Amino acid sequence: MENAGPPSSETPTATNYFLQYISSSLENSTNSADATSNKFVFGQNMSERVLSPPKLNEVTSDANRENSAVESGSESSSQEATPEKESLAESAAAYTKATARKCLLEKVEVITGEEAESNVLQIQCKLFVFDKTTQSWVERGRGLLRLNDMASTDDGTLQSRLVMRTQGSLRLILNTKLWAQMQIDKASEKSIRITAMDTEDQGVKVFLISASSKDTGQLYAALHHRILALRSRVEQEQETRTPVPEPGAAPSNEDDSDDDDVLAPSGATGGGADNEGDGQTAGST
Repeated sequence: MENAGPPSSETPTATNYFLQYISSSLENSTNSADATSNKFVFGQNMSERVLSPPKLNEVTSDANRENSAVESGSESSSQEATPEKESLAESAAAYTKATARKCLLEKVEVITGEEAESNVLQIQCKLFVFDKTTQSWVERGRGLLRLNDMASTDDGTLQSRLVMRTQGSLRLILNTKLWAQMQIDKASEKSIRITAMDTEDQGVKVFLISASSKDTGQLYAALHHRILALRSRVEQEQETRTPVPEPGAAPSNEDDSDDDDVLAPSGATGGGADNEGDGQTAGST
């Protein structure tokens, strides 16, 4: 019983050390947690940062800004009100309208030189020209061939010409008048061979017009009729220009020549008789 006494001081010192160790470890853990929270690492706590609701002050400030922007832009939006959502067809139609207004061009009057002429026939065809150097047909172009008639101002007779322009660019490739000596013949069922004036070198060349059989027949008939009319008119002009001999002029010349023939032998015979008489007298003497 005497040995029993107060507890030794070794036990409370161990517990104190243990408590100090725990508190220090807790402090270290809290300090490390604060340090890691202060450092921002990209990709950590993304859900919390995105989904966190904004503060009340920020919401009110954003609302005030939106209201002020709406009030400032209300005047401009009232002038030009456009729908918020447009379909693809509506936007395409609006774009075409805007571009069409900008690309409007004024109408230009085209002068072709055929205003005083009346068109008789027009066909779609190909035009070939004969090249003498290569002895072959060279294509001049394809387009619209027109046969036009116009009244001549001199004597009121009908004049015709052939005009052909290329398709698209409307370049003039044939422009010739019809004349009496113009040669025309049917090379085949779908082609006509003619002689015409060339627009490039201003000379007479041989051309070949190739078209459908129906158009070729109509063109040949129209050209042939007009060329025959021109030839008949030229023949009439030549007949009127040649002088007609008077009916009494030729017989008077023939009578004079007959009188001369008759008088010449009589004079010759009389002279011969005188000569004979002179000879006889000379012989007698």
